[in-house]
Amino acid sequence: MVPFNRISRKLLTRVLSVYFVITLLITSLHIAAEYFNTKRYIVSELAQQQYTVGGSLTRSLWEFNDPNTTAIVEGLINMPSVGGVLVRDDQGQVIIQRGTTFDPESLPMRNEVVSLPEINGVFGHYSPLVFEFSGQSTRVGDVAIFSNREVAIERLKVSLLFLVVNAIVKSTLLILLFSFAFQRLLNRPFRQLSQQIENFHLDDLEHSRLHLKGQHNNEFTQVEDAYNQLIDNLQAHQAELKFTEQQLRQVNQQLDSQNNLLEQEVARKTSRLSHLMMDLQSRRHELEQRQYKLEQEIRQRKLTESTLKRTNQRLKESLETLQRAQSQLVESEKLASLGGLVAGITHDINTPIGIGVTASSFLADRVEQLAIALEDKSLTQSQLQQFIRDSRESTQLLDGNLNRARDLIESFKQVAVDQTSEALRDICVLEYIEGVVQSLRPKLRHSGHQVVVECEPNIRVRCLAGSLAQVLTNMILNSLVHAFEGIENGQIRIRVRAHNDTLTCTYQDNGNGMSQEHLDHLFDPFFTTRPNDGGSGLGTHIIRNILTQTLKGDITAHSAPGKGLRYDFHFPVAVLNT
Repeated sequence: MVPFNRISRKLLTRVLSVYFVITLLITSLHIAAEYFNTKRYIVSELAQQQYTVGGSLTRSLWEFNDPNTTAIVEGLINMPSVGGVLVRDDQGQVIIQRGTTFDPESLPMRNEVVSLPEINGVFGHYSPLVFEFSGQSTRVGDVAIFSNREVAIERLKVSLLFLVVNAIVKSTLLILLFSFAFQRLLNRPFRQLSQQIENFHLDDLEHSRLHLKGQHNNEFTQVEDAYNQLIDNLQAHQAELKFTEQQLRQVNQQLDSQNNLLEQEVARKTSRLSHLMMDLQSRRHELEQRQYKLEQEIRQRKLTESTLKRTNQRLKESLETLQRAQSQLVESEKLASLGGLVAGITHDINTPIGIGVTASSFLADRVEQLAIALEDKSLTQSQLQQFIRDSRESTQLLDGNLNRARDLIESFKQVAVDQTSEALRDICVLEYIEGVVQSLRPKLRHSGHQVVVECEPNIRVRCLAGSLAQVLTNMILNSLVHAFEGIENGQIRIRVRAHNDTLTCTYQDNGNGMSQEHLDHLFDPFFTTRPNDGGSGLGTHIIRNILTQTLKGDITAHSAPGKGLRYDFHFPVAVLNT
């Protein structure tokens, strides 16, 4: 007897296999989640321990008290959750290193507290050590407290044992339940069905019917009804077959008489077919001639198609060349805008730096005079008081002008970096737009025009800030070059609001405006109203491309002669708070 595979066994095997895979996957995910939660809790413990000893450790480093520093580190390393401690000075040199830690050179040199990611089973918490003295903050070093994977696994042992035992118990119960169900609902009815089908006899159809026990309105009863219906159909076909045999005998007799008549008719038809064959031969010759002409036309069409393909390929190459040229022009326009910012801000930075150099030179001269008077022992109280007054004025002048130069450089640096970056950033919209306007102050100051920003101060969003800066820079520069020609005190108004994860902006100037004909071509590449003044015609084209392609938004323009130009644009953002 040929061995066979039971359907119930295969089905049970597949169902249990899927269950085991799902159980294994869920258990693994649960274990992973427990591990990461435990690791997060250990990191918080490390942070708490750092907070506890941070003040003492900072003072020890400030006072160069190495024994006290060593004692604090030894106390930390003896804690169950701590696997290593690394303390460095303000220059990044290792002061003390205990236990398992990262490579000191891989640690950051930052002024903020960070969690160190896991590397080779070691993770930890990093914190700078800042000493507060007389209202001033001085960074004296940093400390990194480490733990390791063994500590986390040790805390997870009980949870892991519970998860494994729970999975084994559930799997065992499920196997027993499925085995009983398959035995009762599949195997037993299949045996009854196979035994009764083996008793089938074609000569005794009435006693070959199926009678299954214990089955009520399920798939097996449907098989039973279908099989019994088949028996009924066989009985009906047997009766029809007997009737058909009688009719067939009568038809055979009629066919014999008809054969004689057909033989006579065939003879007549044969003579007619000979004439038709001759006609077909002549038509075949005509078809061969037509086929030759069609083959000539097909070859000609193939040659034409090949020519068209070569022409199409050349057109594609020309289009790609034009697209690359357009991309290069767009990048050149961006760099030209950034170069204008550099030229404008250079003058503004030179002024406070020059004042600071003058104040520094004056202070150096006064110090030298004081030193000479001190050596000659001719120093008087009035000279010392005058020196103190001059020193205060010089330091105030230095501080004010250096802060001014720092603000200018920070504003320019942020705008310059943003305009060449496509990274998402979290920004305060009002502060960011004011920073963009601040970077353009050199051009605005010499022109006498004014930029007003209307925005709620608490709107914070996550967006491509560099693209927004590029859009506003191009709009303001376009207004300065084109809109305010012949106008001394122009005004630009920028209104911003955030609603339903969308940032909506309105840019309005009170310049000369433009006609409808020019407005229809405003966003076309290389379109400019001042072709003889060096304009590239790409400013507004870049604005639309950035808003529609990079920021996934939309922009419309409205203008009329003498009524200024207004841009309405919006794009999706992640609103952090309002």
